[in-house]
Parts: sequence; structure tokens; C-alpha cells
Amino acid sequence: MTTKKDQILDASLELFMKKGFDATSISDILAQVEIARGTLYYHFESKEAIMDAIIDRLIHQVLEKVQEVLTNHHLSHAEKFFAFFASMNLTQLTGSQEMLNYFNQPQNALFHEKSNQLMIENLTPALSQLIQEGITSGFYQTDFPNETAELILVCLSHFVDRDYQSLTPEVFEKRLESFLYNVSRMLHLSNSHYEEYRRLLFG
Repeated sequence: MTTKKDQILDASLELFMKKGFDATSISDILAQVEIARGTLYYHFESKEAIMDAIIDRLIHQVLEKVQEVLTNHHLSHAEKFFAFFASMNLTQLTGSQEMLNYFNQPQNALFHEKSNQLMIENLTPALSQLIQEGITSGFYQTDFPNETAELILVCLSHFVDRDYQSLTPEVFEKRLESFLYNVSRMLHLSNSHYEEYRRLLFG
């Protein structure tokens, strides 16, 4: 059964996607959920707190998917690497392309930036663990697994993901190839491993 807190989050997210965060009022949320103001403030002290809770819930969903990847012994290390990033796909998590469209609207830049920042902070330890496994297995060579993990996530969120919907397929593919090439340099992938990663990414 859906809790009142989740009902507030679901309704708020729907309103944020339709109207934008700034244009959505507390009164809008109250009307959508059909609750008293006191009930909402029992769970959340402000609209910003609701936004934070929505982001936290999304990040928790991503972390659950990531943990499934890290503990999947049927995947090769290279497959785990790409499955890790596939776990961050908001469209798959929410079942809605609207979520991705929402994040890429100019009026929702604060929401997007805050979610990216928290995603990087929360996913860096998990990616660092995956990189450390790659070092142990002889795939990677780096003395800085944690820092490299953070750099990769920052690069992904600000170079590959940023405004990707406005890019032509050719430009987006070039960005992906550049991303993979630079990641391979940071991790000191061998030529054979690099080609394996290219096959997995581009087919």
C-alpha cells in the first residue's frame, strides 16, 4: 500500500514535470493529493525538502540496480562496467521518457544539477569498487580508483549526458567514443580490452 509520504512525492513529481519546480506551489500539491496543509508539513518542511526526497528516492533506486550489477557473477567485468551505467537510466527506472525530458528543461536546471551532484557522490564508492575489482583482475592500472571513479561520473554527467537530446546521432556517438577513449586512458586499458569495450558500446 502506498504511504501518504509516497503519494506526496508521486504527485509532486508529476506536477514538477508538468509545470516546473518553480511554478509548482504547495497549494498545487495539496490539491493534487487532496490532503490538509498540516499533513504535508508533517512529512516535509518545504517544497525544497520534497525535491530532495524525490532525488533521494531516485538515487536509492539507482543504487539498488547498481548493487545487482556488482553482485551478478554471470557478467564479465566489461559487461559489468556498461551495466553499471545502464543502471543510471532514468527512463528505465521510472518507465517514463517524461522524466528525462523534465531534467533537460532549462527551468529545471537546479533540480538537474542537484540530482547530478548527489548521484556522483553516492555512486562514486560503487564505481570505485568496480574499478578496484578491475585492478585486481588485471584489466585496469591506476593508483587512484576512487578519484578516477568520480572523474568518470563527472565526465558522464556533464559531457555525455548534458543536452544529449539536442545532439545529432553522429555528434552523440562521437561524444560516446571520446568518453570511452578517455576513460580507457585513465584506466590504462590494453588495446584488446579497449576493443572489447568498443564492441560492447557500439556493437
